[in-house]
Amino acid sequence: MTTSLLLQQAQSALAAGRDGEALDLLRRASVQDPRNPEALFHLGNLLALRREFASAIMMYERALQFAPAHPELVVNLGVAHGHVGDTAKAEARYREVLRRHPSHARALGNFAQSLFQREDFQGARELYDRLLSVMPQAGADVWNKCGICQQRLGDRVAAEQSFRRALALAPNAAEINANLALLLYDSRRYGAARELLHRAHALDPRRLLVAAQALVADLQFCDWHDFERRRDAMVAAVSSLASEPRQSVPPYLLLAICDDPVLQSAAAKHWAWPVASAAPGASSPRRFRAAGTPLRIGFVSSALHEHPVPRLIVELLERLDRGRFDVRGYANGRGKTDALRARIERAVTAIVELGHLPTAAAVDRVRADGIDILFDLTGHTGQARPDLFAARPAPVQVNFLGYAGTLGGSYYDFIITDDYTTPPGAQAHFSERLCAVGECYLPSDTRREIAPRNLDRAEYGLAGDAFVFASQAASYKILPDLFNVWMRLLRSLPDAILWLRPAEETTQKNLRAEADRRGVDPRRLVFAPSEPLPRYLARYALADLYLDTYPFGSHTTVNDALFSGIPVLTIAGRSMAARASGAQLRAAGLPELIAASAAEYETIALALARDRQHLRTLKAHLARDGHAIPLFDMEGYVRAFEAAIDRMWAEA
Repeated sequence: MTTSLLLQQAQSALAAGRDGEALDLLRRASVQDPRNPEALFHLGNLLALRREFASAIMMYERALQFAPAHPELVVNLGVAHGHVGDTAKAEARYREVLRRHPSHARALGNFAQSLFQREDFQGARELYDRLLSVMPQAGADVWNKCGICQQRLGDRVAAEQSFRRALALAPNAAEINANLALLLYDSRRYGAARELLHRAHALDPRRLLVAAQALVADLQFCDWHDFERRRDAMVAAVSSLASEPRQSVPPYLLLAICDDPVLQSAAAKHWAWPVASAAPGASSPRRFRAAGTPLRIGFVSSALHEHPVPRLIVELLERLDRGRFDVRGYANGRGKTDALRARIERAVTAIVELGHLPTAAAVDRVRADGIDILFDLTGHTGQARPDLFAARPAPVQVNFLGYAGTLGGSYYDFIITDDYTTPPGAQAHFSERLCAVGECYLPSDTRREIAPRNLDRAEYGLAGDAFVFASQAASYKILPDLFNVWMRLLRSLPDAILWLRPAEETTQKNLRAEADRRGVDPRRLVFAPSEPLPRYLARYALADLYLDTYPFGSHTTVNDALFSGIPVLTIAGRSMAARASGAQLRAAGLPELIAASAAEYETIALALARDRQHLRTLKAHLARDGHAIPLFDMEGYVRAFEAAIDRMWAEA
């Protein structure tokens, strides 16, 4: 039987599903004509189909001896190399094809997939763009992966377009629904994100990340349907993450719904960037600094413009000793021009935009700047760059301010804290070493502008003789248990009002409905308007007492309230997120406003509402002592922070 006939019969056998017969026929053909590249090529394909990749590689390499420029053969050899883990050889084969055939779709697609898998999102995006230009009819998977690359590189507009194109091709794909939803959520388009998240969860109920993110999205609107069951399910899921290596729960959700530092640590460790996938290149060596040479310190943030974290840190940046420290800023998000950005630009040597850079380029930039200590001001929140820190661009790396808990990665050396926020024994729940700074680890901006305090309650819909409880917390931090306490306070105090932050109509409607269900007139919930920061700070003077959230306290907002002269009531729990507000109150000289339980919180609130003279005394303390109290003594804080830098550099 001729080789040609053997090949024809092998193809017929394959078409009929008789793989064993086809394999026998192809082996006979390759023995009968060992220089026939077609026989060797098809034999290699069948062996690869049977996942016998090592044998397939041998057949492809033999075939290449007789057909060295055959593009499909070279691509298939690259795919086989990829399956045995030899990524370098696989990518070399794809490059070989693309040098001769720049528009070869399979070479572009497989090369892009290889780069995507090793998280070279810049390189993968370029290849996906080329692939889609020659094959715009590509499937949903290509558009989805292209969208992921665009998102990781900070191009949200293009990413959304790609995800929507993918979703049009595969509307029931749970992953694509989830990817678009997470992009929209990160862009604060919570309503659209929530709808997609619930759809993704219905399509794939097993994926914890989607279920968790759907819960967070509902909390953004104070939609508490089935909250207790869903919360308990998330907590239980985190307890079993060790046996579910491919599952994860966003650790910031745990801060909001759970006060157990053990579980918060578990969630963070499973979320942390895997060191194995870090950018190429050796870790930055510890640099020798001659006496008198400033240490170079960098601060990486999702935003270096108007945002809660930069608002707290700006005066620290302004006051750091320039003779001892060369300070740089690195922004993960797109730069915005505003007054806070201008202050930060004046305070630092330079601001570098990293958001558009792939990992390797971002790492190279930080290393080129010679940074000695790199602070992560974002942590496990939006627009984080764990890939940057996992590659260790600086010899000392520090978790600071942006995330109130451990980040769970071995590539962070320290976390800035204080002895109250993380008391003795807390070290066991942190991957980072604890580094205490002053009485409260949160800095303040004592130079923030407050508008003239000639505001009138009527402007905000507040009754002139009402007792005004204020809470300007993000809506996802308001949980049913604490809301129950707030509503009991309103029922006990007929003249009291709860003054909340600006909120979408859906959120307002939900909270008012919850108040009504608890026997409180919904009109006693008043929502403030969105206003410029100076006026936002000034309006605190219209309130009587600020009610903090639990278990995730409102850290920057608590700082704003105290700076504006309004006492704050908080609950000190077990976790860092549940104790940072208490540290601020201690540093403000108001430790009596730290409750140990919800019951004590309610008791203190009632007592203050019924003893207006005592409340006026507390306000007078904040007004009289002002910047003299440790919380707002920025000169003292900066010196303590500089001493902490010295300790970390010496100990690392």
